[in-house]
Amino acid sequence: MKKTVRHLAVDILTTIGTSQAFAQDLLDEVLEHHGLSGSPDGRLLTHLVYGVLRYRGHLDWMLAGYYRGNFEAIDDVVKNILRTGLYQLKYSDRLPAFAVVNEMVKVAKMRRPPAAGLVNAVLRSYLREPKRVSFPDAGKNPAEHIATTYSQPLWLVNTLLDTYGYEETLDFCRCVMSPAPVTIRVNTLKVSRAELEQQLSVMHYRCSPTLYSPDGLHLLEAPTAIQKTPFFQEGHLRVQSEAAQLICLLAPGVKGGRVLDTCAGSGGKTTHLSALMRNEGKIIALDRNAEKLAALRREAGRLGISNIETATADLSAALAVPYWDAFDLVAVDAPCSGVGTLARNPEIKWRLTHRDLCLLAETQGRILKNAAAAVKRHGHLLYCTCSILPGENDDVVRRFLNDHPHFQIVKPEATAVAELTDPRGFFRTYPQRHQMDGFFAAIMKRLR
Repeated sequence: MKKTVRHLAVDILTTIGTSQAFAQDLLDEVLEHHGLSGSPDGRLLTHLVYGVLRYRGHLDWMLAGYYRGNFEAIDDVVKNILRTGLYQLKYSDRLPAFAVVNEMVKVAKMRRPPAAGLVNAVLRSYLREPKRVSFPDAGKNPAEHIATTYSQPLWLVNTLLDTYGYEETLDFCRCVMSPAPVTIRVNTLKVSRAELEQQLSVMHYRCSPTLYSPDGLHLLEAPTAIQKTPFFQEGHLRVQSEAAQLICLLAPGVKGGRVLDTCAGSGGKTTHLSALMRNEGKIIALDRNAEKLAALRREAGRLGISNIETATADLSAALAVPYWDAFDLVAVDAPCSGVGTLARNPEIKWRLTHRDLCLLAETQGRILKNAAAAVKRHGHLLYCTCSILPGENDDVVRRFLNDHPHFQIVKPEATAVAELTDPRGFFRTYPQRHQMDGFFAAIMKRLR
């Protein structure tokens, strides 16, 4: 029997729950394999997967109230069938309620036949009494109220409350429940932002310039995926969030200089640095994942970049001696929790634990220390994360500076980031304040 969109959604959600896969990667693969890219069914599949991921905690609270037993003990596939069904009943009007229940029962019969009756009973129980399940009171239990109402892990809500207080935490959790915009960075080596915006408008893309990044465009309406256009294929743009675009603007000008990107990944910031350097000088991009570096090389070729070299290296260990004291700028885009990107990657919040933050902070400190060895005298060290949690940001930088007094924080020179930089010189963005991902960065100068 051919799998329906709802069946595919359950499969994707289950894979995400049992692996470290990202939703967008799995969706892209499934959409392409089943020929659904750009189709109404493809849009429905995306809507269901991301909707369930965003609302999973909220849905689970409700399902636990309608299920006569221990909801936590239910098989993961059955949980995802129930979540997908309840999400449609409560938040989507694309099918009549009776049809939603029937479709989810069919999925259960294909994937977990003994649970078909359970799925039918729980979803129909919600339809009979949609208001039966209540949520924790904000006055009596603010953390549980936010966690269940705005679908966030309780440990994360408590961490945010300790750092930002109730109102800011509430605003953050509410904000990241909305989808993040698709944003592109114009490749200024080939085209200006104004030129690309005009060219896209001719093809019926509706864009708006990003507020802070001088190179960004938000795609408000797109007739087809931007990756399918000749503009993408010819290297005129890269998909990249506005906050990520701002990171490279923090670094002082290094045109013609030597740059080391120590956690380069697939090259979003590496290629931006190259554009800012006008494809001059030299960038050495390091990563421990050879596949990501291969993707970076392909991306550099697509964008017309020739000043990037790649090498495999793990910055949790010391750099080889030839790298020491050799670079004008060393960039550390540290592995982090990704809490600042929950609007874009809602699956992250269901994987993280409080213990992960402690382990990440240790790794971040080790990488920053090892990267610092490559900074030459009067050179700069750029540290950034896509997190808003001090344990991954301020605390890591503070410990580093305590151990490395020959480095000091300097304020970025670019006017685009001036109002996003606090009095200590730390760059910060927040979804609830700036309508972009939450990022942190610090630029440090080696004095001697």
